[in-house]
Amino acid sequence: MKRSVKQIIIVLTVLLLIGSSVFLINRLLKTDPTCFDGIKNGEEEGVDCGTACEKACKTETPKADKIVTKSFEIIRGGNNKCDLVAVINNPNNSLAGQKIPYSFSWGDKTIKKDEFYIYPGEERYLAEYNLVCQDDFVPELKIGDAKEWSFFRSFTKPDLQISDFKLNYLDSPYEFAEVRGRIINRSPFDLKTVEIFSIVKDVNQAIIAINQTTVNSILAGQTRDFRIFWTHSFEKGGVPSFYVTSNLFDSQNFIKNQETDSTKQREVKNEEEIVW
Repeated sequence: MKRSVKQIIIVLTVLLLIGSSVFLINRLLKTDPTCFDGIKNGEEEGVDCGTACEKACKTETPKADKIVTKSFEIIRGGNNKCDLVAVINNPNNSLAGQKIPYSFSWGDKTIKKDEFYIYPGEERYLAEYNLVCQDDFVPELKIGDAKEWSFFRSFTKPDLQISDFKLNYLDSPYEFAEVRGRIINRSPFDLKTVEIFSIVKDVNQAIIAINQTTVNSILAGQTRDFRIFWTHSFEKGGVPSFYVTSNLFDSQNFIKNQETDSTKQREVKNEEEIVW
């Protein structure tokens, strides 16, 4: 065998021995990721914390932009009745607001105090109905700071769809108009409460009437009938649109999986309605 070939074999053998030694030393010195090594490794969500460890990671309070009131107006109907309606927007595309206080006042008294929730980037309605018009005063809407902002990662806003709806004008001394339609729950959740707002607009897209109803106990995949009606008159010829929502932040709003099939399949009232 030539001298040069032997030299090549010797060099390759030495390199192989050195590489094997380095690999063995690293294996001996390397330790598996733990929740006590001061390093973010393995399946940890932070340094030695998260789902892989018993210790939860500390999270900073999200910084959120304030809710924006896009419009606030008086909707005048017949019989000196007025509705107050506000369109509000959440400018935060990844943060959901919960337990946001608000109040309507008109004249020298507060008409309503309550809280609402809003999904990321969502535009929603706040309204108060069937009030006596007070032309000498300007109504006011106050919106406070959300008690909680959270990243909305676990699930999306529920898919609730309206179909087969129709606006009817009634020949009745007690009811002026109604909207009938159907709602289908295309979300994977069995929901205890769903709110449906019907907003009637004229040809110029101005709101001429608004009202709402609540549908109770609607299961995933289920279709239900609903009805919303008005006792005071408004301009005819409008077209209804809808805002539909359900509170996924409230654990009490889910129908528990532990319920028996017979309970979940109990007969429910097919038509829900509320007068405001």
